[in-house]
Amino acid sequence: MIHIQRKMGIEKMKKTLGVLIIASLVITAFFLHFTEQQSSVDNSAGESAIDFDLPALDGTPTRLSSYKGRPIILNFWASWCEPCENEMPELDKFHKKYSEDVVVMGVNITSQEMSEQSVRDFVDELDVSFPVLLDTEGVFRNYRVMNLPTTYFIDSNGKILDNYSGELTFEMLEQFKTKLK
Repeated sequence: MIHIQRKMGIEKMKKTLGVLIIASLVITAFFLHFTEQQSSVDNSAGESAIDFDLPALDGTPTRLSSYKGRPIILNFWASWCEPCENEMPELDKFHKKYSEDVVVMGVNITSQEMSEQSVRDFVDELDVSFPVLLDTEGVFRNYRVMNLPTTYFIDSNGKILDNYSGELTFEMLEQFKTKLK
């Protein structure tokens, strides 16, 4: 009798294991399908920057393509990111010096913040003067932002010239600016 119960238990475990394997294969296929579709959107050098429409901190709708004709430095950041905090004064200094030549835009990964107020407090504390957009839509995923800060350099035709993941200095921004002309 014990032998039969043990055999039935083993059969039940095999069925459960089979169901788990099939479920994991279905989940993997689903993930690969959507990852493949998302990666078909190219955001590498030479490609057009992916357009978006996000609200600025003051509520003004801002569309990336509305800046076509001007080079853009598009910086993805978050208030809890220490390198972002270190970089923000450098970006602001660059914006103040070169605002006639280059548009500097910050895109806050708002969906990863404690609150929108924490973004406002961060911007106020650092006295940021360039436009800050609130990404509640997940635009950062389209740009494949994996690390913060990440910055894209977009020419006046809306083409991506380069991107940089990590903290930028004023001098580095000036070097990238020479490519933007």
